[in-house]
Amino acid sequence: MKSAIANSRLLNIAPSGIRAIHERKRATSVDLGIGEPSLRPDIAPFEAAVAWVREHGCPYTTYAGLPELRELVAAVYGGKFFQTSANVCATNGSQEAIYLAIKTLAEPGRDEVLVTNPGYPVYHKVCELEGITWRAVELDAADGFTPRAAPILAALTPKTRVIVLATPANPTGAVMPASEVRELARGLAARPGPPIYLVVDEVYRELSFTSEPHASFADLYPHTLLVESLSKSCALTGLRIGFLIGPADVVQAAARIHSLMLMSASQFGQRVALGIFRDPIRLRAQVPWYVEQRLATLEAVAANRLHVVEPAGAFYVLVRLPERLAADSTAAAYELLDKSDVVTVPGSVFASNTEGYLRVTWAASREAVIEGLRRIAEFIRD
Repeated sequence: MKSAIANSRLLNIAPSGIRAIHERKRATSVDLGIGEPSLRPDIAPFEAAVAWVREHGCPYTTYAGLPELRELVAAVYGGKFFQTSANVCATNGSQEAIYLAIKTLAEPGRDEVLVTNPGYPVYHKVCELEGITWRAVELDAADGFTPRAAPILAALTPKTRVIVLATPANPTGAVMPASEVRELARGLAARPGPPIYLVVDEVYRELSFTSEPHASFADLYPHTLLVESLSKSCALTGLRIGFLIGPADVVQAAARIHSLMLMSASQFGQRVALGIFRDPIRLRAQVPWYVEQRLATLEAVAANRLHVVEPAGAFYVLVRLPERLAADSTAAAYELLDKSDVVTVPGSVFASNTEGYLRVTWAASREAVIEGLRRIAEFIRD
């Protein structure tokens, strides 16, 4: 029967490959698929939010979010250029923030968006849904898929309006070095003509394991939009609170779109976020666990003689498949699930140049990660 859906762009966008394999898991499965922390969140901000609601009810907030929360977010993440509440919109998770940034900045039929490959599939799917042309900058596997300034700058054309990149990145765990951040900011600032906007997905910002401090484009390039979230660093994926941070005129335009779609983010969720940002050390309270978990993961990788792209951030590791399986990572992931009861994500979900890999999350319990890697190694050997 012919579909009643009239939006052909939507029909042409493939469903999530991550969710597809996740829905096949069994009760017995070792789940190393979905990028979700296994830690429990800090309850104190929830208790403070409940106390506020008990006294005041649960009314609407302004479209862009609670002014006090936005001021605190700007103080933590806004850097040199984005220091006030006008520079921040509270969103329904980081994914809405990505959508708002692209929809606000790029004109269908005129502009193009540049994304890094591999990358989170939502970046290019938003472009396809909106009828916006996009192109990919291929990152080098031999370089750990690290985002570099030179290939991004070389890929720009007169039509490029927006660049979308992530650091630390999903699925690779790659972190853009501070020197590359500075070089890209300088290169973009030096270009004549209308500004090219840089949308930087920083949802794993707190989970960076390099020796150098985080280098923020918010300190270096005024045409930046940052995408932030509490989902990963604070184990709050279900709270759905994210932030779009950037130039006030762009953020306020994005907030108008936000108001038409969702009106505003959850009052209760924003109250929980307020409790966190009033004491921002909470943003990094779980980092020591991730530091130890990453080391345990790499030890298990070595013990099982797996070949991986060593992550500098986030909580994923790309496991390289042997040649006989590398041509079809989707088939390998489903076979691994059927035979060994381990959920992973095919590398092909993210990009053509991560075909031949499986994405494994090490945010699961340590026992699950160690057992899952053992089974993956056994599957590869067999």
